[in-house]
Amino acid sequence: MIRRSRLKNKIGAIVLIIGLTVAYNEFIAYEIQRLHWAFHKCTDCTRILLVADPQILGIKNENYPGASVAIWDSDSYLRKTFARALAHSQPHVIAFLGDLMDEGHIASGEYFEKYKRRFDSIFQTPDDVMKIYLPGDNDVGGEEDTVSAHISDRFEFTYSQPDTLSYKSVNFFKVNRLTHSVPGAPSDAFLNDYSERNTTNVVLSHMPLLFSPGSFVQSVVKELSPQLIFSAHDHKAMHTSLDMATNQLSDIWILPPHENRLFHLRLDMGDIHEVQIPTCSYRMGTPYIGYGLASVDTHEKLVQFTILWQPNRFVQILVYNLVGLILIIFSFYFAAVWAYRVLSGYVTYTKVPNMRT
Repeated sequence: MIRRSRLKNKIGAIVLIIGLTVAYNEFIAYEIQRLHWAFHKCTDCTRILLVADPQILGIKNENYPGASVAIWDSDSYLRKTFARALAHSQPHVIAFLGDLMDEGHIASGEYFEKYKRRFDSIFQTPDDVMKIYLPGDNDVGGEEDTVSAHISDRFEFTYSQPDTLSYKSVNFFKVNRLTHSVPGAPSDAFLNDYSERNTTNVVLSHMPLLFSPGSFVQSVVKELSPQLIFSAHDHKAMHTSLDMATNQLSDIWILPPHENRLFHLRLDMGDIHEVQIPTCSYRMGTPYIGYGLASVDTHEKLVQFTILWQPNRFVQILVYNLVGLILIIFSFYFAAVWAYRVLSGYVTYTKVPNMRT
């Protein structure tokens, strides 16, 4: 009976360790991270949730043993982090800044539809929130290969929407550096004086713009007169500003990883601000993962933005492996002790109940 009780205690301890590990990695870690996020309450602003480079995994590159588990875990991570970011930010607009799929540019029509359904099941959004979708190089090509007109048209047909959209006093312009396309702008989107504008012009681009100037960037600045640019692609968080008076970059800085504070940008100082948003997928080779959140106040000519940093999934996977290894070692140890006792004729004694006379 004593030996049986000890076995139950050991099994109970193992179950407790596994349960606590799973609970922390799959729930508690995300809730703790969420407590540190910044949030700007405002009554007359437009809140924008920015999703960069989710790159949901495909079956061609993920063709190793256990790939289905890796795909499931990546999808699960994106689903959990996005749901929390959505609940926290309560956005008016969600902008998906490209590279929605890892293999969109090489997928057949059948698999593209499957990836699209997976993407929609991961990033579930309310119907009353405006959604904006940009193509990235992994969606239509353009980085290591040329942009296929057929593949590009397929993306545009699937995510059919204008390249110019407006929400209240904010105009959104979708530009594509891969295809060098710049949309037209409504006539009331511009005024010569920044301080007198009654609208905010926001350019959305998958590829960064200001840090790599050229004729395309000049045409974007000239034709759209943006005050604010959001971009992705490089899987990092960075701010760049262009002084329109000198046509020179005036400020460049990396957003500190896991520093959950609000950054403030003025829109009436003659600068164009570009904010690069980090990837939200842990599979992109960087430990710094998050979503962007911006509040645009056209009346006050002010933007406040932050990064909703996420837990490092690779650390969680490492914890799983370490706990699993420890449990395996202890299991072998207990099995060896039990075998030794059996083979050596180890005798255990049980307590004899008291006999009343």
